[in-house]
Amino acid sequence: MDTDIRLSGQIDDWPSKTEMARLMESAGFSVYVGRYSIRLQDCEHFVFQEYGGDLGDPQFDADASSLEKMLDDGGRVSAALASADVRHRFELYNDSDEMVGYLHHRWPKEK
Repeated sequence: MDTDIRLSGQIDDWPSKTEMARLMESAGFSVYVGRYSIRLQDCEHFVFQEYGGDLGDPQFDADASSLEKMLDDGGRVSAALASADVRHRFELYNDSDEMVGYLHHRWPKEK
């Protein structure tokens, strides 16, 4: 039984915070836009953060209690990004730091 699945990876050429929020809303997500973040409220835990000011490049923080849930949440986010042709890769890791899933758009898995 999975106890925690973390999502790691990269997004190339991040959309602006406003564009990202619109993109996620267009994909059917309920979003909460904070000062420096966008929280996807219908995911177990998925946040685009450190948007704005001099905080550096945006990042995301995502995890779920099961592989099935993370594949669902991450898959929906990946599909939304792909629909806007945003190049990205998401690697899913279990508690043992084993990669148990891979989602991407125009970013083949490195060997």
